[in-house]
Amino acid sequence: MEFLIPYLPFLLDGLITTIQVTLFGSLIGLALGTLLAIGDLYRGRAVSTIIRFYVEFFRGSPIIVQLFIFYYTIPTLLNTPVDNFTAGLLVFALNSAAYQKGYMKGAMEAISEDQMTAALSIGLSKVQAIIYVILPQAFRLVIPAWGNEFSSLTKSTSALLVIAVADLTSVAKTIAGQTYRNLEAYAFIAIIYLIWISAVLEISDILYDRVKIPGIEISA
Repeated sequence: MEFLIPYLPFLLDGLITTIQVTLFGSLIGLALGTLLAIGDLYRGRAVSTIIRFYVEFFRGSPIIVQLFIFYYTIPTLLNTPVDNFTAGLLVFALNSAAYQKGYMKGAMEAISEDQMTAALSIGLSKVQAIIYVILPQAFRLVIPAWGNEFSSLTKSTSALLVIAVADLTSVAKTIAGQTYRNLEAYAFIAIIYLIWISAVLEISDILYDRVKIPGIEISA
């Protein structure tokens, strides 16, 4: 693996880019996905229909197609150039939100309706009940699913190479092209992905074990 030593700074930059996109996509996806779940559960049929179309588009189309649309098609139609990194961040956030909406909705539905009724009976508004009663429990329930989403999103960042974002996989592709050491280059980044994802999943498992609600679980 000595041939990789001159490329370590580039691999580090690629890893940082991968982590940035994954973290941004996961966190913004969680925030937006939570709002989508609340809208789907509490805002009526019209809002639910709009949300369903949004979710079906991002869950039902390849992420590479989404990257092409947001990097090439939409900026061209609007005559507003967008840099490739920003387009990548946006797509991964919107894509993650579509999946996390499902996780959050499932978590919120797993909480007994009696808790909403009890919150309303002591004078809380529906918004206050959602904020102070439902969401704190839902966030605890969704931790395993969030860990899986983070893992999936990390691996999906390899698609960024189609819009020339220098993520970890893109850097490995460049190294392989320059050195003709394909097996070693890709094996090395596979190990990096494995270590990073395994660490995140282990942390999420530990966190879930500490804050989980006895008797209430949802499928990850």
